[in-house]
Amino acid sequence: MGRKPPIRVALDLETTGLHVEQDAILEVAAVKFQGTTILDRLETLVAPGRSIPYRVQRLTGITPRQLIGVPSFEAIARKLQQFVGSFPIVGHSIPFDVSFLRRQGLAYHNQLIDTFELASVLLPSLPSYSLGYVARFLGVPSSPERHRAMADTLLAMHVFLALYERLQTIDLAALEELAHLDAPPDWPLLAFFRQELRERQREQGLQRGSIWGSLGQHFAAQLGMDPRVLSFAVARAGPPLPVSPGASPAEHARSSLSSSSADPAASTRTPTSALFSPEVVSDFLILAEARRSECERKRLSGYEALRHFLYETLTHSGTALIETTLGSDDYVPLLLPVLEWLKDATTQGGGTARPEPRLLITCASAQTAYRIRDTLLPRLQEQLGTRFTVAYLAERDGYLCLHRWFGAAQVRLGSGPRSEEARAFAKFTLWVQETLTGERGELTLLPHEVSSWERICSGGEHLVASDERLGSIYERCAYRRKGYCFYQRAEERARTAQIVITTHAGLLDDLSSAQSLLSEIPYRLILDADLLEEEWSRRSGIELSQGRLLMLLQTLGMELQSGHYQGLLALAAPALREGGGTTVGGALNVAPSATITRAELDMRLLSWFQALRQACGATNHFFAALTHLLDEALHTPASNQGARHERGRSSTARNQNPNPRFAERLDQALRLQRSLLNLESWDEAAHAWHQLSQHLQTVIELSQEAERLLLTGSRGRARLEQGGLLTEALAAEFAISAQRLRVLKERGDQAFALAEGEMVYWLRVPPASLHPLPRGLDPAGSSAVSGEQAQEHAPALYGQPIQIAPMLRRLLLHPQRATILAGVALAVAGDFSFARGRLALEENCPAYSLEGDHCTQTLLYIPNDVPEPNMPQYQRRLDEAILQMAEALEGQILVLFTSHAALRSSYSFIKAALEARDILLLGHGIDGSPRQLWQIFAEQPRVMLFGAGGFWEGVEELPTLPSCLFITRLPMPALNDPPLAARAEQYADQLHQMTVPVAALRLRRTLNRLAWSSAKRNSVIIFDRRLISKEYGQLILHSLPRCSQRQDSVAQMADAVLDWLTSEGLGDRLAPGSGARLP
Repeated sequence: MGRKPPIRVALDLETTGLHVEQDAILEVAAVKFQGTTILDRLETLVAPGRSIPYRVQRLTGITPRQLIGVPSFEAIARKLQQFVGSFPIVGHSIPFDVSFLRRQGLAYHNQLIDTFELASVLLPSLPSYSLGYVARFLGVPSSPERHRAMADTLLAMHVFLALYERLQTIDLAALEELAHLDAPPDWPLLAFFRQELRERQREQGLQRGSIWGSLGQHFAAQLGMDPRVLSFAVARAGPPLPVSPGASPAEHARSSLSSSSADPAASTRTPTSALFSPEVVSDFLILAEARRSECERKRLSGYEALRHFLYETLTHSGTALIETTLGSDDYVPLLLPVLEWLKDATTQGGGTARPEPRLLITCASAQTAYRIRDTLLPRLQEQLGTRFTVAYLAERDGYLCLHRWFGAAQVRLGSGPRSEEARAFAKFTLWVQETLTGERGELTLLPHEVSSWERICSGGEHLVASDERLGSIYERCAYRRKGYCFYQRAEERARTAQIVITTHAGLLDDLSSAQSLLSEIPYRLILDADLLEEEWSRRSGIELSQGRLLMLLQTLGMELQSGHYQGLLALAAPALREGGGTTVGGALNVAPSATITRAELDMRLLSWFQALRQACGATNHFFAALTHLLDEALHTPASNQGARHERGRSSTARNQNPNPRFAERLDQALRLQRSLLNLESWDEAAHAWHQLSQHLQTVIELSQEAERLLLTGSRGRARLEQGGLLTEALAAEFAISAQRLRVLKERGDQAFALAEGEMVYWLRVPPASLHPLPRGLDPAGSSAVSGEQAQEHAPALYGQPIQIAPMLRRLLLHPQRATILAGVALAVAGDFSFARGRLALEENCPAYSLEGDHCTQTLLYIPNDVPEPNMPQYQRRLDEAILQMAEALEGQILVLFTSHAALRSSYSFIKAALEARDILLLGHGIDGSPRQLWQIFAEQPRVMLFGAGGFWEGVEELPTLPSCLFITRLPMPALNDPPLAARAEQYADQLHQMTVPVAALRLRRTLNRLAWSSAKRNSVIIFDRRLISKEYGQLILHSLPRCSQRQDSVAQMADAVLDWLTSEGLGDRLAPGSGARLP
């Protein structure tokens, strides 16, 4: 007889806002349940004692009228306390709701079960963890009254039950790992997992304690690796095989699990490919296959010319540029003829001197690569009757490293654990057992979880030991020798596949390596080529932040306030003692929070911990000096020209932050160049770096020495004992840490030398949310760090290469390789010269453009009676025009700003006016993340969305598109941004040679994504008179595909757009070029 389910309480609150200190409860709903049986319900509105923000009224449907006569929270508190009792409380992001209850003195001791956390762990590949998305994925029906307390409470209860059912399929060993994670006591799932473990052990008659024991150590000695790997899917799957046509590795994972596992839950686990909804290949593909009518042939005329162009390039191993701007799917018109050519080349046999017809496809993101692999290629191959094998290859740090996973990855190395780290490792714990590929792209990692991935990822395999005779990590790895290494398996699939897919990051990573696999593939189709330069800048850049550097140092070792020592050095201490090289008791300490006392250290180890403490102190002193430098530079007029306008528009940020100087620094950058030598704080910063650089060199050397001692000590004894396994893993961690510190030190030395070279360096305050200082940071030894500065976060040091083209040319172009670079934004008014220069192509490199005709879909409206953006009255006229359009269209508008400061300015001015018209305004960086805002925009009527930054770019699929896209000003690159300024200096005429081309191409790319990625009739407003008044305006307009255009007054704008959206008229046509052109 099964155990009786415990009683739990599902709970949800609606509140007036997100701040527990200043907001109030509007509605309470709770459901007491036992298993699937509902025992009791409680639901009531609550008088908040303050006004209800319009946004809350819109999302919840709760109005002030409904709250007339309802009780205060004090009046219902006792009843709620009795209802909840001491039962566990279930809810989605339940710590938020309970924080409001605890402020009222309730629910202080109840166990919390957070369905957000639970879904993140049990469904590690979901693209979103909102309650609605999780429910839809699990097949849980939701009420149309979402965002009301009772509807959300019931939905959270049913989601919990569905997740709990999945939890029961997890084996005891995995559950034990979850229950013993190194997690803070307040992590909502820690007590829950431990309770589940106790219940499971009680049911199975097992004693408390680890099931690892001495038997596991015996197996480790026999295998030379952790025996737990034998239960993983990768061990049961056998050797890696080429991916069969039309099947993704995720599908192979499912078949392998079902055929080789006795686990009855295997078939219920979440396959990665299930997260990608089935896509309909574009109408263009259907036309390309059918070719039945004269009308279809006319539409395909551009495709036939493109097909011939591609055949010529591939046959003669040439290099070419191709621009496609078709909106719905710009990949199919390229993939289809390339596959046709590959089919022809394969069937011709080996009678010619042509290289083996293998194809490399690259694109901007892993999500796009998966869509090509799992959706587009299978359907295209089915249409063509081909059976090419396909493999995906991620970048080198894009795979799980089992060597690190079973080594020191799960041991606390730095300061105390955070909930985000606990969630990440819980997610990893279940995922590693099921994945066949080990790809990072299979996981959805939230921003704070990314640093945890860095502790388990591949990428350091080819690092050679400081003593070269000891070889590389890759050569020494037992998991590689046994065939379980995910990175090696991916390489094997890529070697044998006829089509290899990777990202730009994966391509550049591979081609930069001496062990390159992709350089031998003779035919290359580089999609999203207009984003290739940006990826290389990111990959070659550097970010040196205070939080990251301290984390690296504390990973090596730190002294705790208790007087104990922690980190890699503490773990390895038994093998690193003077005259040691042997372990104590035959094994190193592998407890999750392994620490040692001072008595366990000898003089060498004490000196090494002292060196790390001094390096941490020097780090704090250096970043304090950077703060002084940035403050002085930004308040010195000669050093701050060009930034005044942005600072003047940051009043909203200053009002939200008690320190105005910090608010001014948020969005500004300071380029490191020789003009800074005149500042008093420069000498302080340069000296602080010199001191820090010396300390880093000492730490690098001690890391190398620790690695050497571990390897030489372990090679002289039985390598297969459990202590030897951890010793080998620790040696690898020391090598990886030394390499990371070496790169940061070298770049920092270059930055403060102020030498004119290939890199540009600058300071900027990083987003605080993404760079938290490590917990428990002891500022001792750094009196220069004030409490105020620690709270504000110091600026980080950034760097990027100035010249990208020479590096791309060296890596990408080869006389015996056919290379096709394709993108949606490559030509400026039909001229590819700018793209040729940026991609290091020859001036005579052939190019082709295939465009869609959007004359019947899109109206481009350009008001001709507005001031230019830098003129007086522009801001007032802009805000008035936005209000006018919002009222006419009842929302459904996306307004794009070129800076967050400009967005905040308009947001604060028109928000109240829009709410008075019953229109909800959502601001990027104010009301939520882009994903959250897009979801609300799709679900709610009468919504206007303000976006900046990432809203212009992006490759993710959107849930809906706006009826009107309102562009506030041309997206001219900001030349006060250091990397852009450094590149602009390479041009004699910066405006026409760089600024205008970059703006034209960015505008084209944005419209292709936001206006033309569906067949929906729409309008585009560009509120920038420079399109008419400046000579370069026509150049930008002629860079856009054909669409209807109207130039008229602001007064006529709303009526013209409304007429366009509600009629079938063609309007006045803009004709910058015909559908397809061959320059």
